[in-house]
Amino acid sequence: MLPQGDHNSLFINEIPKWGEPYPNILNRQSVLECLTDYLLQVNYRGYRPDPRKVLAVRQSDRTATLRNASAPIRQEVYYFIEGEIFPKEGTTRMKVGQSPSELAEELLVQHYERLYIWVAYDFTKGSPPGFRKPFDNPLIIKGSSCPNPEQVNRRQAPEGVNPRFFLPDPLAANIGDGGISPDVALDEIASFVTDLVKRDFRNALPEGDNPPIWDEPLIGIASATDPLFERFQDPEVVGPCHRFPEEWLPGARSVISVFLPFTGHISENYSRSQRYSAVEFSSGKWNGSKFLNVVRRALVRFAESHGASAVAPNIDPRYDSDGWLPFWSERHAALAAGLGTFGLHQNFISEKGAFGRLCSVVTTLNLKPTERRYTEVYGYCLYAFDGSCRACINRCPTGAITDAGKIPGRCETHGNKEHLKDWNYGSCGHCSTWIPCSRGIPAKIRKTL
Repeated sequence: MLPQGDHNSLFINEIPKWGEPYPNILNRQSVLECLTDYLLQVNYRGYRPDPRKVLAVRQSDRTATLRNASAPIRQEVYYFIEGEIFPKEGTTRMKVGQSPSELAEELLVQHYERLYIWVAYDFTKGSPPGFRKPFDNPLIIKGSSCPNPEQVNRRQAPEGVNPRFFLPDPLAANIGDGGISPDVALDEIASFVTDLVKRDFRNALPEGDNPPIWDEPLIGIASATDPLFERFQDPEVVGPCHRFPEEWLPGARSVISVFLPFTGHISENYSRSQRYSAVEFSSGKWNGSKFLNVVRRALVRFAESHGASAVAPNIDPRYDSDGWLPFWSERHAALAAGLGTFGLHQNFISEKGAFGRLCSVVTTLNLKPTERRYTEVYGYCLYAFDGSCRACINRCPTGAITDAGKIPGRCETHGNKEHLKDWNYGSCGHCSTWIPCSRGIPAKIRKTL
């Protein structure tokens, strides 16, 4: 009995059903030429792989070029040749008698499908339904059979809170770690992601002086067998379409969730009075989403480097949605991982506030779950706490947020896309800016924790 699933966007961009002819997702010939040129260079007079080289793909025609990592350019995405496209050392070493074009073709046959999936997700705005490759096994349903939220016994709302505002039952405590010795310490994972955020050139706006988009992250861990994942299948939460961790990855033991807060540069350029969102925010939302995929892919490689397996559901070819309801919700995974709670605005409120984004991976690494410091789904929301805050209601220019909850889809009527069409951006951030939970847990609630 939790708030409804991710309602980010109705926009679908070139995401076909599995097995259908693909649109222009990635120009194969241009990738082949880039790889051939790269192999020629790194195998010249000995083998010296070049960690600076990236495959750059333009949105307009999906053609690739080879270049050194540098400041991002608008409407492009980037993939490091060494360590990302080819994470295994020595993959780009030519065999005796082998030509660069022969090895390039061999590698492209092996990796092209994964590359065009990456490109499609990186260029898709919002949360796409996905490639819809079917799961190998039938859907597992363990959630309750509650038919609809209106038939749930409602809890007494605090004074000042609309009695129609749905207050879910309290959360169960975390599953104990049973004295396990984790395969990897949380600090090591946090250090890995933090270093990526600080050092990877893709964490930058393509506009202006290329300031960073994301600040230092928060990391949380959930057990893949936490019963909370069963509740996510309830119809008043996400729904039966929400898949269990073990459905994404057989043998899954843990879910790693990451909250990335926007930097001060993004918020400083978003004034209280402007009707439309700032260009810096809309750019940060879309280009920052590309970097979320960088983090997802990096965490998969991190798990593999420790002898485990991992899957990032939101960029997996099986990712899909049932209307508004996703097969995997980043916000609900973060709730399970102890990173924070929901707010009336349906944004996720972490210890660093609601002004940020989430990503996660499912892994076979055995990790110690993060303690959930809350028992309420809306535990960090002042409105749910005592009805004393209506800031996000007052901030929303479309009336999508009411004292009874959020109206899915109404955000789309704001006009941001038309206002920022020349930039090819359009995301609104009013309900996560200039409110008490933008940059942290509101002080009144923090005192009770």
